[in-house]
Amino acid sequence: MEFASLSLAPWSSLSSQVRARFQRPAALGVAALLLALSAGVQAADVPLKPVAEPADELSARYPLDTLNSVETSNRALTDVANAKAEVEARDLEQRRACYAKFFVNHCLDAAKEQRRLAMKTIRPVDITANAFLRKDRADERDKALEVHNAGQPAEAAQKAQDQKEKELSNADKVKQGAAKEKEVAANTRKHLGEADKRVADHNAKVKKAQQDEAAKASQRAANVAAFEKKAQDSAARQKEVAANKAAKAKDLANKKAAETGVPVAPAAPAAPAAKPSSSPASTAPASAPASAP
Repeated sequence: MEFASLSLAPWSSLSSQVRARFQRPAALGVAALLLALSAGVQAADVPLKPVAEPADELSARYPLDTLNSVETSNRALTDVANAKAEVEARDLEQRRACYAKFFVNHCLDAAKEQRRLAMKTIRPVDITANAFLRKDRADERDKALEVHNAGQPAEAAQKAQDQKEKELSNADKVKQGAAKEKEVAANTRKHLGEADKRVADHNAKVKKAQQDEAAKASQRAANVAAFEKKAQDSAARQKEVAANKAAKAKDLANKKAAETGVPVAPAAPAAPAAKPSSSPASTAPASAPASAP
């Protein structure tokens, strides 16, 4: 209720304490924003340190052929850790500065590439120093083992025999693993061959079905053409039969007219030939005179 009354009341009617209560956070927010902007501008103006500089200094300080002692290798590994930390810090500054530029993504990609190259320069020193220390530790262990074995010949012989048996066992395991991998590869090739055969059989069936369908379509088209030709031939035969019947009827009428002396009326024009589907009743009048003789 107090907040509602404050929000509805006129600003001039509020007390100075209440108005200060609302004005203080806004003023602090504006000041923080201006401070961040000014810090960003100042950071953008300050030249950034090259990311590759610590890596280049490390590589120049420790040539790989100088990493041939425990002291130098340990010191190099300490400097490697410091160089990596410095590269990471400078890379972070580079990436922060990218967000104040227009092409942010291009800037971030360039910073990422600089970091990658710096780490690549550091890596040979790191690997060489660690390799020398590992070799030194291995040599120390071998020397200690030789001293220990010199005092215990029987135990040393037994350990050597155990080591030999272990190596033989490992060799057998390696052979078994290789044989198993070979068997798996053969089974894989077999299954792949069967799968290829199934695919080929399916494609052959599809192709044969398409060929059969094309042949059936061609046969259907030939059947339709034959049926149409047969219908045309039937219509032509019916037309010829009608014309023959009309000629016979005319000859018969002329013969009767000659016998009786009655002039023959001019014949009506011949009707068109009936279609093959016409009923037999339509041809009955024309066939009746033909049966008189």
